[in-house]
Amino acid sequence: MYTALYRRYRPRTFDEMVGQEHIVKILKKQIRTGEIAHAYLFCGTRGTGKTSAARIFAKGMNCLSEGERPCGHCDNCESIQHGTFFDVIEIDAASNNRVENIRELRESVKYPPAAGRCKVYIIDEVHMLSTAAFNALLKTLEEPPEQVVFILATTEPHKLPATILSRCLRLDFRRVPEMKIRDKLKNVCEELGVAYEESALSLIAANGDGSVRDALSILEQCIPAGEKELLRSDVVEILGTAGEEVLLQMTDMLVERDIPGVLQTIERISADGKDILQFIRDWIYHFRNLMMSRFADRLEDIFNMSCENAEKVRAQGERMDMGLISAAIHELSAAANQARYSTQPRVLLELAVVKLMEPALSDDREALVQRLTRLEELAEKGARRKPAAESDDAKKEKESTIIYNNINNNYM
Repeated sequence: MYTALYRRYRPRTFDEMVGQEHIVKILKKQIRTGEIAHAYLFCGTRGTGKTSAARIFAKGMNCLSEGERPCGHCDNCESIQHGTFFDVIEIDAASNNRVENIRELRESVKYPPAAGRCKVYIIDEVHMLSTAAFNALLKTLEEPPEQVVFILATTEPHKLPATILSRCLRLDFRRVPEMKIRDKLKNVCEELGVAYEESALSLIAANGDGSVRDALSILEQCIPAGEKELLRSDVVEILGTAGEEVLLQMTDMLVERDIPGVLQTIERISADGKDILQFIRDWIYHFRNLMMSRFADRLEDIFNMSCENAEKVRAQGERMDMGLISAAIHELSAAANQARYSTQPRVLLELAVVKLMEPALSDDREALVQRLTRLEELAEKGARRKPAAESDDAKKEKESTIIYNNINNNYM
């Protein structure tokens, strides 16, 4: 039976873990010295290795090797890897969250290990336990029997009671850097015999958002069936992203206040079946690149793009006002947050770009800065003109002021 890539390449030893060196160092030392705590809390975002680290730690505590532990090859390590070891019990708190389930656990901890050095209880998604279940677990977690270790894993530690948090050794798993994810994807592609473009792997790593599992899932989608080549264009198409040219074009129209052009481009993106939320994220990242272009060298390395595209971004960044870049990042980020839960993300994007091009519609600080900047530019242009040559716009504004004052005087 076919095995998904994220399962096939799940780490089996500490050395195979990606991007959690601070966690690995602590756990290795505790296995080596035997100073193992009675309860651990592994917390961090999805796909950062919490459950894998818990299994590897359980292997290390029960490994039969006399050298580096876990060895990954002894009978106990193999049994734990395949989920058949009696003394390592994995519990999904999402489906076993009632107080009755915890009472059963409290009864089982009384029995000594059957085959290993210690019994290890791995409770995944522990924040899903009910309040009564947490209360039932509390005493056992504080003073478990000898040779019993609890490992709690969660993506939302803030949902755990303080009484549980205070009884665990907390280890925070960080998002994995894109460079390390990209190196992992390279190794997987080389092992699978898949040729790849560096830019394709960089795009997948960026969309993995710090999660190795998500990145491997995206890679699995992007490797065409029966093909042995991974191109950036394929990744762009599958992810529903827009190319760099579209982002550059949209940004230019934004600077020129070409509202019809921007709205038509959004219409074309939507008609092509692109993911609007993904496009918003890509555009935010593009504005981040424009900001970085003001201060950084070797942009092709920072931006994960070709030298040609990096030069285009630099040139566009030099033409843009920093206030507009800042306003675009804030406005598009707000649109992205709302679009995650909306059935009409396109409308939110259209509203965001109209606000950016018409600052009078927005009342936030960045919009006010844009309006003041615009007024200063108009004032400077007006100062350079001859007093006798009054412009048509100035005449209209003057006439409007007179009419407005007359209306006010009539009603006073």
